[in-house]
Amino acid sequence: MIAFLTSHSPADWILVAAATAVATPAVAAAVALARVPERGLRRIAVAATGVAVAASLAVTVLWSTTDGTTIARGPRLGGGSLVHVDGLTAVLMPYASLIALAVVLVRPRRSIDPRSIARKLIGCSATLAMFLTAHPAALVIMWVVTALPTWHSTRATPGGRAAARVFAIAMASAAATVALGTALLIADPPWERSGGPLGAAGGWLVAIAVMIRKGIVPFHSWYPAIFAGAPMSTALAATMPQVAAYTAVRLLVGHADGVGTELVVLSNFAIVTAVYGAALAVVQRDLRGFIGFLAMSQSALTLAGLAGSLPMELTGALCVWISSGLALTGIGLVTWAIESRAGAISLEIPQGRFWDAPALASFFLLFGLATIGVPGTLSFVADDLIVSGALDERLGGGLMIVAATVLAAIAVIRAWFEVFGGPTAADSPRHEILPRERAALSALVLILFGFGLWPAPLVNSLDRAAEKLLRPIDSPPSLEKASSP
Repeated sequence: MIAFLTSHSPADWILVAAATAVATPAVAAAVALARVPERGLRRIAVAATGVAVAASLAVTVLWSTTDGTTIARGPRLGGGSLVHVDGLTAVLMPYASLIALAVVLVRPRRSIDPRSIARKLIGCSATLAMFLTAHPAALVIMWVVTALPTWHSTRATPGGRAAARVFAIAMASAAATVALGTALLIADPPWERSGGPLGAAGGWLVAIAVMIRKGIVPFHSWYPAIFAGAPMSTALAATMPQVAAYTAVRLLVGHADGVGTELVVLSNFAIVTAVYGAALAVVQRDLRGFIGFLAMSQSALTLAGLAGSLPMELTGALCVWISSGLALTGIGLVTWAIESRAGAISLEIPQGRFWDAPALASFFLLFGLATIGVPGTLSFVADDLIVSGALDERLGGGLMIVAATVLAAIAVIRAWFEVFGGPTAADSPRHEILPRERAALSALVLILFGFGLWPAPLVNSLDRAAEKLLRPIDSPPSLEKASSP
């Protein structure tokens, strides 16, 4: 047994763990459709996503034992291989699988059926598979694959056809644009110093596609629509992994001539979206609308740091990616749990829900504080990195990020008081938090506050990944090592 283990390199075990993380949810989706009793569906989904989390963490741990050389397998096109594992992959895989597990645990009983569970598991598998590739053609294909479960789920929701139509128009436009842009990038690669106008046009098309898929102004209409018209699990699965940001990192970061103009423009639009979305979150009349615009604002901050030439700014963007995703997932899941007990929640008058669900009120507040960068949370570290980097290079951009954070804080505090504050009837029912809900929400809180108090492991890992991403693709260190079988 020892001889068998030592005969394989860490890279081999990383690939085995990654394949396990991708394959398990896909297999479980097929099982869920095979006439499984309804009470067994959650167990299957929890087991599959739990295995995906464990396998993804194995990728992270094994990656930390290597020298940081990219693991690349399969055909290579443009700047990436079909299977591509680096520091970014090692962080994003456990992040995406953990969100999937939390969603499955909190999911209300009445929203569980074979088709919805299968769509959730297929979406999880597709997202993890996307984080394992840097091949331009594979990225385009995965854009379509990751969007289909969201469209099907939204369309199957009562009253969700309008949101599904808006989503379909946005995703079809984004897919066509990214496909054409990627083809031009491959024909005239900007990661080579001989890149010309075709490659530049391709970069602009990819940037536009990223704006559409990310819900960046003026292509943001689908973002609040999906939160309003789709199940919360679907809305979170469509937005929190941020596959468009991943595509931007793989196709637009690390060009031979430095930071591309299209990436700078994309970053500026993202900063405007962050402020705009936070401002609209302040004035929403229902909880779903508040989450939709807050999510639009927070996810845009990820793109704000991608145009930085300093590793610190890119590290901040990647850190915002993780922190905002986990915190917004927490807020969304708390909202879903409250809605399953009390229906749609208005923000026009105080609802007095603290008496009904004090534990959920506490979790909502903790996740809200983790969203707005309170000291001791991961978002505080992320905001410090991205603001410091932005102020070094773009004073106006840094100040707008601060403004977006202030507006988001106002929106979060207002929402908490409107949902949980106010009078309540003395004989109103109390809705105790369920053990599975407590487990999922507690795990997210521990990660957000744990990395906030001890950020070094995550920040150091992201910093190494950022330094490598900023290095031009056609320059050293060792493409030969990375591409060797």
